[in-house]
Amino acid sequence: MTTNDNAAIEERMREAENAEEPGDLKTGEVISGSPEMTMTTSELQSAGYVYVYDTNTADRSVVNRNMLQQALAKTRPDGSYVFSTRSPEGIEPAIGTYKCLLHADDENREKYTAMGLPVCEKHTLRSAYDVSMHMQNRHRREWQTIEGEREALDKERQQQRDENIAEAMSILASRENPQNTRGQKDGKR
Repeated sequence: MTTNDNAAIEERMREAENAEEPGDLKTGEVISGSPEMTMTTSELQSAGYVYVYDTNTADRSVVNRNMLQQALAKTRPDGSYVFSTRSPEGIEPAIGTYKCLLHADDENREKYTAMGLPVCEKHTLRSAYDVSMHMQNRHRREWQTIEGEREALDKERQQQRDENIAEAMSILASRENPQNTRGQKDGKR
């Protein structure tokens, strides 16, 4: 990377728009407690977060200020920068209508609240695949919890389906050969 590239990156770093700190933790908030002791946050320190924009799609992302230089240095195969601290002119970001599974409006929100899962505000995802990727990358533990429940339910349904098929086959077999089932009931063959 040349000196001019470094200067351009440093200039873009100075122009970066501050973003809100991610997470719900605030100063003075109770972290955990017991009858003997309560643990609270006395202060929060962070390098801060800033917004960056994809130069091709205008999608806005949040980056920790400590990682900003590395994010701004990323280039595409054609040599163009991936991110900028300014929204690219003439490009409107595509806004989806899919919501995070942890959104307040999700049909399973009551169940997720009972499970202790947090609420997510994300509501502009573009596809079901984006929802899945968002969950896997932003809510890894919650995604594993939800997927584990879904897999257990699928397994239970498959077991019930197998039992129903076995019962139906047994009924069909007894209809086709009624003498055979009478003999079996009497203990005769």
